Amino acid sequence: MKRILLALALAGALTTPAAFAQSAAADSSLADTSLPPQELVLKVIQGTPEVQAAQARLGRAEAEARMRQVGPHEPQLSLIPQTRRIDGDRRYREWEVDLSRGVRWPGKARLDREIGAAGREAASLAFEDAHHAAARRLLALWSDWQRAAAATALHEAQLAAWQRERSAVARRVQLGDAAARDRITLDAAVAQAEAAVAQAQADADTAKLALSSAFPDLPLPATVHLPAAPTALDGSDTAWVELIQQRSHEIGTAAAIARKKDAEARRARADRLPDPQIGLRMISDRGGREQAFGVTVTMPLGVSYRAAEAAAAGADAMGAEADLAMTRRDVGRDARQVVTLARARYTIWQRQQQAAAATASSADKAERGYALGELGLDEMLIARRAAQEAALAASRAEIDAIEAVTRVKVDAHAVWHRHDPGDHDEDAPAAGAAANASLNPPLPALPSGG
Repeated sequence: MKRILLALALAGALTTPAAFAQSAAADSSLADTSLPPQELVLKVIQGTPEVQAAQARLGRAEAEARMRQVGPHEPQLSLIPQTRRIDGDRRYREWEVDLSRGVRWPGKARLDREIGAAGREAASLAFEDAHHAAARRLLALWSDWQRAAAATALHEAQLAAWQRERSAVARRVQLGDAAARDRITLDAAVAQAEAAVAQAQADADTAKLALSSAFPDLPLPATVHLPAAPTALDGSDTAWVELIQQRSHEIGTAAAIARKKDAEARRARADRLPDPQIGLRMISDRGGREQAFGVTVTMPLGVSYRAAEAAAAGADAMGAEADLAMTRRDVGRDARQVVTLARARYTIWQRQQQAAAATASSADKAERGYALGELGLDEMLIARRAAQEAALAASRAEIDAIEAVTRVKVDAHAVWHRHDPGDHDEDAPAAGAAANASLNPPLPALPSGG
């Protein structure tokens, strides 16, 4: 009878990840979802140095666009007072005034406006891409902390179970109802569990420090709370890949830079014909007895330098086109990878759940065998450790699946993005289940297949 009660107590103490998720206390505003809410994420991301730097660069691009609009030429005023002395005659006060200004040819002014607009667009998209990169970084760090915190909770519960078992066996040894070898075995199990808890806590502290350092304004709940189950990625792989490419600010930035470089190359070619400088000249000589009014035209003659400058700008434009092609290739490859990974991790989580259920059933049978005296304590502990490892793997797979599916939606700008996805295009894959509805706003459904 004592063996049966001992086995039942051990089975009740060791719980599965799902039980941890269901029993986690809601101790903060973030404890009701496995991911932080969108409003908080947007506020936190906006305050990151990377986004602030990108916003500053956007301000610079806007200023440069205004500079291009007005042009580089400014009026120049030259005043030359002088005194003339002629032999046998008196001194004369004389002066000369020149007022001139460079004039852009009409085609150059148009190209300058085009360059300014493309630069402003590139900076604006780069700002959005910095926001997107921060969202991906937040998701990765948040998931790392979740995995470590969930593992810590599981190891702590298992340590408490072994400690209770050790106390129970120690009392039985004193009463002569158990062998001293069983107490030594449980002492070793407790020591291993304590080491596992220390390692898991160190990992959790490190992950939490990384998250809080990168996003100091993000409040962290004390308890990890997981949903009942991860949500599978809806829609077709082709639809998600196309959506990620369509909404990619990285591609948009590279395209805007390519347009800017192309306009700069055309501007450099046009600048082989220099801008003239036109002015008015007024002269007063011999105390005003002689006066002259005229028009001045100045034209630079740097042909070789301007030709080389145009060639360099043309090379930059070709390089920007190649960069755009590489960006499209890389974004398309990454999009296919994250979508494939989301499908795979969801399947892995399902298999890990099955493995955890199977090992838990095997451990239950081993406990019953131990209670009936058919198995020794070592065999029961081996079975329980296998169940523990499977439960931990299932917990990690669960968070991996949530992270992978959310990463696809972040890359598609369906979540954690400042603008409504409908502003960019009309089609988008369907949203997840109602468990993530607060985080994932519903999207129009796409046809399946492909």
